[in-house]
Amino acid sequence: MSLRLRLIGPYVSEGLRAAAIMSAGDILAQTVVEKKQMKDIDVIRTMKYGSLGMLFVGPVLKYWFGLLDRTIRGKQGSVSRTLKKMAVDQTIMAPALNFTIAGLVGLINSEEPRQIMERIKVQYPDIMKTNYMIWPAVQIINFGLVPLRYQVVFVQTIAVFWNCFVSQMLNEKLSKSLDEVAEEQTSTSLQSN
Repeated sequence: MSLRLRLIGPYVSEGLRAAAIMSAGDILAQTVVEKKQMKDIDVIRTMKYGSLGMLFVGPVLKYWFGLLDRTIRGKQGSVSRTLKKMAVDQTIMAPALNFTIAGLVGLINSEEPRQIMERIKVQYPDIMKTNYMIWPAVQIINFGLVPLRYQVVFVQTIAVFWNCFVSQMLNEKLSKSLDEVAEEQTSTSLQSN
């Protein structure tokens, strides 16, 4: 096996897994949340969302979990090390990953930069609020009990449901235009000051 294949192979594997899992999450969003029949699923939307897993989420998480494991010292599975890894993950990676995915979904859906930023202003706070209700507990289990080589798989398995939520959030048609929502938020913010 060539050196290049040994170096990129694990990232390709994680990318393929993340693509399958993110695609499954989008299909769940379309069938369960949006109540579409299987024959009415937007396959292009699913492929776009899955491509984010292949090209971005899988490789990034593979690198990130390895970096956390190398950087945060202590006995594998110890409460102290587990809590440190979870805190770093939820302070740095969770906000960055969710923000980037929100932007990338807008990009792959051919939204204008202004539209993407407005959508992020409206939906990112709810995504992060829900993130902090779910992911700290998941990451404590992941970092405390799951061997490093299975951590991305474990997270991505739980992420089927998370991706259903995020896909639905980022692909929903807002009842008001994004401009109206942004104006209301600005007006409310100015009134409270």
